[in-house]
Amino acid sequence: MITRCYPFLFSLFLSFMLTACGFQLRGHEFSLPFRTLSLESNQPYSHFTKELQKALAAAGVNILLATPTSPRLQILAQNFTRTATSLGNAGQTTTYLLVYSILFQIIDCKGHVLLAPQQIRATRTFSITSNQLAGDLNTENDLLENMQQDVIQQLLIRLASPELHQQLRCNTCPQQ
Repeated sequence: MITRCYPFLFSLFLSFMLTACGFQLRGHEFSLPFRTLSLESNQPYSHFTKELQKALAAAGVNILLATPTSPRLQILAQNFTRTATSLGNAGQTTTYLLVYSILFQIIDCKGHVLLAPQQIRATRTFSITSNQLAGDLNTENDLLENMQQDVIQQLLIRLASPELHQQLRCNTCPQQ
């Protein structure tokens, strides 16, 4: 009976030691330089735009309609391309290069460009087998959603940059 308690007591002791030394798992918390943001997109109802709104809200940013009192994140372009990179024996495409990219910029409440138009890209290689075509199309859609999540994470990292923090501190826009 006592020997069964040793592993439990050891794991309990180890967890106390880890918390005592300040260990904690890393997350994706971003310190964005604004509390409110106007999101303008060339495709306002796309999956990417909806996911970006969720990510910004999770980071503590209130998304507003276009208002002159808040900075504006403008998604100028969203592109998805599929390029054949190899052919099989029968001349059918077997491998594709998938590329998802956005072009964005940030404008302050006075109309000044804080971040000039920048592009973010995510790429994946996708192989198709002739006997699993329906499953491969689902895989392609999953890869597209995964690339969009990667682009959103890269965008949040750029929005949390110290340079953008400094630029917004220098500007005197209300309700940032």
